[in-house]
Amino acid sequence: MKPTQEQAQIIAWKGKQLVVTAFAGTGKTSTLEAYALANPQERMLYLAYNRAIREESERRFPFNVECRTFHQLAWPSFGRHFQARLATSLRVTDIARLLNTRHWLLARTALSTLNTFLYSADGEISPLHLPDESDRCGLDAGKILGAAQVVWHEMTRIDSLFPVTHDTYLKLYQLSVPNLGSKWDVILFDEAQDANPVTSQFVLSQPCRVILVGDRYQQIYRFRGAENALVSPQLETADRLWLTNSFRFGPAVAGVANALLAEAGESRQVCGLGGEDQIATELPAGVAHYCVISRTVAGVIGAALTASLAEKKVYWVGGMEGYRIGELEDLYWLSVDMPDRIQSPQLARDYRDFEEYRSIAKATKDPEMGQGVRLLDMYFPLPMLLAVLKKQAVTRETEADVTVVTAHRSKGLEWNAVRINDDFIDITDPLLNRREKEDELNLLYVSVTRARKVLVPNELVGILTGCLDALSESSEKPDDADLRSAGVTLHISNKSESSGS
Repeated sequence: MKPTQEQAQIIAWKGKQLVVTAFAGTGKTSTLEAYALANPQERMLYLAYNRAIREESERRFPFNVECRTFHQLAWPSFGRHFQARLATSLRVTDIARLLNTRHWLLARTALSTLNTFLYSADGEISPLHLPDESDRCGLDAGKILGAAQVVWHEMTRIDSLFPVTHDTYLKLYQLSVPNLGSKWDVILFDEAQDANPVTSQFVLSQPCRVILVGDRYQQIYRFRGAENALVSPQLETADRLWLTNSFRFGPAVAGVANALLAEAGESRQVCGLGGEDQIATELPAGVAHYCVISRTVAGVIGAALTASLAEKKVYWVGGMEGYRIGELEDLYWLSVDMPDRIQSPQLARDYRDFEEYRSIAKATKDPEMGQGVRLLDMYFPLPMLLAVLKKQAVTRETEADVTVVTAHRSKGLEWNAVRINDDFIDITDPLLNRREKEDELNLLYVSVTRARKVLVPNELVGILTGCLDALSESSEKPDDADLRSAGVTLHISNKSESSGS
């Protein structure tokens, strides 16, 4: 396929630093692949956001490109030394046990301070990494910093038994000031709009030539400390090019995307070249498979339950376990005082009973703990609900009638037919600050641009874009009578679950 004029400019680029702003579906990976093919003499490193993207890229890129995640780079030097202690994340109870305290706010703020440091480009823990004063509730800054430093020291001790997160050895790698120039000539830095400073700092300090690709309107991980590397001060003199022709969708979906871009203050537009598409109030008859994109985990569970009760096969992007369903079931057994049914020994060890769990969740404002409490309040009785979900779940998407996913997990994926769930945050709410509005608008933009042929927007998208004069209620919305007949009580909440999405 002949490259577009925009792509040809990138393929022919010969400078030191290049920033490519790529709107949704504009073929950024294909363009980087063509660039690599056009420069076979250059040794290139493609940095992928996650393992799935890395594996896909390995199948596509030519021999002169090595595909790695950031954690893969750090593994040989640092990660392998902590293999036996690796944990997905640290819990408040891990911190409290190490500090030998039941001062839950101290444990939570120390953990927050530590995580901010791990995501940063900084060399040591400092007051810059403290939570906002409003989140510290009067707790002494020195005490929080001291606690965070104790945890950091314990995590990095080779002979310690304390859990280590993947971000820990990545931070150690960054602090070692690695030199990538000895092995590669060019770095291809994908999804740079959602880079943590810890990663962007060591990429931009390399002697290699670098191409950064991303889209500021697809920045959706600021709640994890991500920053937009595309606007880094280190790129002040970089060349800048654009990809605006989308091959994923046609003019209808592009129109919705452009309305959201305009709402965000963008004057450029994405051009839909993907053929005929449509915006609909309901899924057209004959659609064999569709995806429901939700803002929250609760929304995903609700969409999956609705489809399951209609005896449809459901595929969960990332698997059911990716939505912490097993942990939620354990939490249910804790809440009904049946600890013998709990599968996780850590949950039973860390909390005497559910009331203690709930009180710690409230005191620390831990988002994952709070989410678990809210989900238990929403769905009851939980074991019956889970039985329905597990019965209808499939592990291959080709076998599914419906795919369910959060907006965050949908990034980088696409489906022929997409329905946007109604659990997104209302960005017209005057109580939202500018940063919150930007983040929520980006999530909407990411979600609507997953559709290739059919997009069924929610009411909020309809209001913001004017793509429909009126939205009738989707035939796929949960029916209370169906839920009651299954013995499930549903309490819908409109609260955001930002970090648990």
